[in-house]
Amino acid sequence: MKIFASLIVSALTLALTAPAFASEGHTGPNHHTKEELGQKMNELFPPKQMKVESQTIPAKPELASPEYFAAVKGDTVTLKWKEAKDAQEYHVQVATDANFKWLVADDQHVKATSFDVAKLEAGKHYFWRVASVRPNNWSTFRKSYFATSMFETPDAAAAAPAK
Repeated sequence: MKIFASLIVSALTLALTAPAFASEGHTGPNHHTKEELGQKMNELFPPKQMKVESQTIPAKPELASPEYFAAVKGDTVTLKWKEAKDAQEYHVQVATDANFKWLVADDQHVKATSFDVAKLEAGKHYFWRVASVRPNNWSTFRKSYFATSMFETPDAAAAAPAK
């Protein structure tokens, strides 16, 4: 069966290209230019048309709270941001370093415009960032640039009242 299919494909290829080879350098009714042959091939196998809405890059989200370098009390915080245009979900990361190497939280499928982080350690700086995501945008950029901020948790000893 494979040999038969190969013979058919070879015959079709020869039938499409033979007139061009036979009349190469000649003019006449069977003369086809490369452009004409390319056009015939494109008619057989038309290029895939991209949907405009799938090419839309989502807008960068605007962070709301906590504000930059805010002191957060307790071991939990709720991160909030404004809804971004064309975003279907958000990618949220929280880390203890500005390069986001030491992640405390990493969620790529947040549907809401807020995210709760628990088990924060006292006396540390935390960096957080959010990116808008369009999960069906595989043909182009799926994600916006990250909007980044930071907050700190005061040291428990420093926050306690002096005796």
